[in-house]
Amino acid sequence: MVNWFASYLSGRTQYVRSSVTTSSPSAVVYGIPQGSVLFLLYVADLLKLVKRHQLHPHGYADDTQIYGFCRPSEVDDLSRRVSGCIDEVSVWMKANRLQLNPAKIEVLWCSSPHHQHQIPTSQCESAAHLSCRCPQPGILASTLTRVFTMKTHVTAVARSCFAALWHIRSIWRSLLQHTLLTPICALMISKINYCCSILAGISGHLLSRLQLVLNGAARNRNI
Repeated sequence: MVNWFASYLSGRTQYVRSSVTTSSPSAVVYGIPQGSVLFLLYVADLLKLVKRHQLHPHGYADDTQIYGFCRPSEVDDLSRRVSGCIDEVSVWMKANRLQLNPAKIEVLWCSSPHHQHQIPTSQCESAAHLSCRCPQPGILASTLTRVFTMKTHVTAVARSCFAALWHIRSIWRSLLQHTLLTPICALMISKINYCCSILAGISGHLLSRLQLVLNGAARNRNI
C-alpha cells in the first residue's frame, strides 16, 4: 500500500503552456493533485483546526468556508475567534506549503432584519491582516447577503438568463425548433435549477421573477 501511494505521488512534473509555446517540465516536489481523494486527506487537519476554535468548517475541493453563530451580545467574542482561526489557518497553510489568497478571503455577518443594527461595521482583521468584510460573497455561484432574502441571487440569475435568451433569439431562425432546446436548457434552465434548494421559502415576488425567465424560455421554444 505504501508503495502504491509512493508511485502515485512521486515522479510528477508540471509545465506551463501559452498558445503554441510550452515551458520545460519541472519536478513537483511538494503538494498533492487537487482532484484526488488524497487531497482531502492532505487538508483534513485544516478542518480539525477550525473546530478547535469552536467554529464549523465546510470544505469543497480547495475552498473552505468557516461558520459560526452567537447571540447579538457575543459578536465581539465571535469576531475574535474568527480572526484567531484565520491567523492559525494562515500559519498551517505556510507550514504545509499551500498558498492562501488574501484577495479571496470574505467575511459575512448575517442576522435577522431586527438585529441588523448590532452587526459589526468594522472589518474583521486578523493579526496577519488577511481577512476582510464583504457584503455579498459568492458561495458556489450563489450570491448571499446579510439578510437571507435571496433577492440579489435571484436578480443575478434572472439577468444572466435574459441575457442568454437575447443571444438565443438572435440565432433562432437558423435552428430547427427542437434544436432550440439545447441552448435553452444549457444557458437558462440549468442556471435556475442550480442550487435551487436554497430558494426554499423565498417570497412569491422573487419566485415570479424566476417564472418570467421560464415563460420567456417557453415562448422562445414555440417561436
